[in-house]
Amino acid sequence: MRLTEELKKSSINIWEKIYRHPFVVELYRGVLPIDKFKFYVIQDYNFLIGMTKAFSLVAAKSRDYELIREALTLAYGDVTIEMENYIKLLDKLGLKLEDIIKTEPSPTNYAYVNHVLVTCSLGSPLECLVSTLPCFWTYLEIAEHNKGLVKENKNKIYLDWINTYLSKEYRELTMKLIDIVDRMWKNEEIDVLKRIFIISSRYEYLFWDMAYNLENWMIK
Repeated sequence: MRLTEELKKSSINIWEKIYRHPFVVELYRGVLPIDKFKFYVIQDYNFLIGMTKAFSLVAAKSRDYELIREALTLAYGDVTIEMENYIKLLDKLGLKLEDIIKTEPSPTNYAYVNHVLVTCSLGSPLECLVSTLPCFWTYLEIAEHNKGLVKENKNKIYLDWINTYLSKEYRELTMKLIDIVDRMWKNEEIDVLKRIFIISSRYEYLFWDMAYNLENWMIK
């Protein structure tokens, strides 16, 4: 069994709860309150920047030219293609990037990004990529599991967002990351990698929950 299959198996109970989270289900049906979606989009900026830094750390720590190239390609995609799509979404929602940059990350957002960056700073390149994988992979799985719900969806903003994760390009990007993780696995202890993957999977669930409940700091 490939490493990524073992990792997915370790977190499948969490993933199944992600597929059924109210935020996800209501988004795919087109009935999610727009304030919850805006909150999610605003918070997503911090995560997008964090992922860019994570892939840059992989490149900085690696001596493998091919891995450096692939990691920088992922980082570059985050700050170009992803950011361009993000800005377009902001325009549709009547939001401005300069205002979002000033927004403080919610507790869950802050913790998730720090989990990834600490893993990437102190761990191996493989451990770093494993920490990022649940984000890419669960979004692909969410789309596959809930695509039947879009027949009820009349919200063009939501449909445009959903179609990104149903696209051939997104599938290819995710499968590329899965392939890189499988190719890199050599002597690392699988229990350590599973632990990292499970924590990131938990945070994926919590990120949806954060947005659905408009999470904020309990004390300021």
